[in-house]
Formats: sequence, C-alpha cells, structure tokens
Amino acid sequence: NVGAYSIVPSNATGGSFNPANYVITYNNGTLTVSPAPLAVTANNAAKTYGQTASLSSTAFIASGLQNGETIAGVVETSAGATATAGVAGSPYAITPSAASGGNFNAANYSIAYANGALTVSPASLTISANNASKTYGQTATLSPTAFTTSGLQNSETIAAVVEASAGAAATAGVAGSPYAITPSAASGGSFNPTNYNIAYANGALTVSPAA
Repeated sequence: NVGAYSIVPSNATGGSFNPANYVITYNNGTLTVSPAPLAVTANNAAKTYGQTASLSSTAFIASGLQNGETIAGVVETSAGATATAGVAGSPYAITPSAASGGNFNAANYSIAYANGALTVSPASLTISANNASKTYGQTATLSPTAFTTSGLQNSETIAAVVEASAGAAATAGVAGSPYAITPSAASGGSFNPTNYNIAYANGALTVSPAA
C-alpha cells in the first residue's frame, strides 16, 4: 500500500574490509510508495427526448489498475438524464465519481475522472390534420386547432398548426373531393419543436354538392 516503509540494512560483507575491525551501526532508509495514476472514464450513452436515462454504475472504463485489481462501481450523474433534458443541450456530460468496491484500495491511486457524453435525440411526433367537410360554394375555415398529435412527451402541448387545402376555396368542386388538408408549422403551447422529429399527416376535406 501507499506509505513509507523502512529499508533495513544488515550483514555487510565482501570488499576489502573486515567486519571484526568495526563496530557497525546500521541505519534504516525509507522506501516510499506513492499512488499509481488511475483514469476512470464514463462510457458514452444515448437516449430519446422524453426518456429518463439510467446511468449504470458499471458503465465505465478504468485504466491504470495494478495487480489485477478491480473496481465494482462508480457514481455517474448527468443533467441530461432527466426526461425534460432537451436536444438543444446535447450532448450532456456524464460525470463519474466515487469509485468503490471491487478489490482495489482508492488510497493507493491518484484517480482522474473523465466525463462521458450523453446524447439526446429527438422524439418522434406525428401531427395529423382532422378531416373536415363543406358544401360546394362555401369557403372552408380550417381551424389551427383542428389536429391530433401522437408522441408528445412530458405532458407537453401544441397551441396551433397552419392548415391549408385547395378545397377550402368556394370554387373548389365536388369532382376534386376529397382534398388534402395539409398541416405544417406547429407552434405554441409548451412543446419545443427542436426536441421532435415531426411528421405531418394530411386530413381530408370533403366537398358535397350544393342544393
């Protein structure tokens, strides 16, 4: 282990001296054992926005352990582990600390901890325009709230989407019905678009004959 150990001399022999001609006093030296350098590096990890990352205490690499020793675990923390950690802040540092367990003795090492990286990828989000109908000759008013979502995380909301359809005009005829209602540009509410891979799904605008 690390520490100071006595180096004990005795039994001087050889050379040209005769031990009988001397009163020999032996003085100890000191053998100093210093800590060995040890690097503990957190493994990289990934998650999807909305998930809570479980950072394993065994997700690390140790470099510099001596005598076949082992480390059982380290404490790992990351601001990106929470479900609300956004894509914009990615990658987040995974910070290891407090290596313990196994058969190593931390006092015998000078431990340097190196961060890993936690990458947050966008969650999948589908926004579908609601179907609608009108009578020929009417101008359809497409509501910005006439949509459904699938995939929002953390109870988030979307305030509105932009909806457009060639069937909305009063002159749009029955023959072209149903017309696609195309949603886009989701905004507002509590969601952040950068946290999602957004897929927009068209609705259908049906034009019925006027009386």
